[in-house]
Amino acid sequence: MTRDEINEMMDQLFFQSQVRFGGSAVKSRWFYNGDKCPGCGKAVKTMKFKGQESLSLNAFIYRDHSVLICYLLCGKCAKWIFKRSETDPDSQTVLHDEIEKNLKAAFIKQLGH
Repeated sequence: MTRDEINEMMDQLFFQSQVRFGGSAVKSRWFYNGDKCPGCGKAVKTMKFKGQESLSLNAFIYRDHSVLICYLLCGKCAKWIFKRSETDPDSQTVLHDEIEKNLKAAFIKQLGH
């Protein structure tokens, strides 16, 4: 997946978020480009998904800053979330909480630079 493809997908997520939640809920977007998975700290690499090399692009709204935070997960965390969502698709897991905590901290840190 190229940088342009990621940017195009982020643009789609941003637009969908603005439509679904209103323009005031999501005013900007930010991509966490750290080398480490925000869930477990391991390297983010492609993974096999339905027989293809894939990356897991995800996003959530950091409401305090009205920003859509987009990020990639490692294969292990992505597969765990996929499996969990099969039985409970709307649940927030401990892993989700950890990811959001780490990404919120990274976002705040980059605001200071």
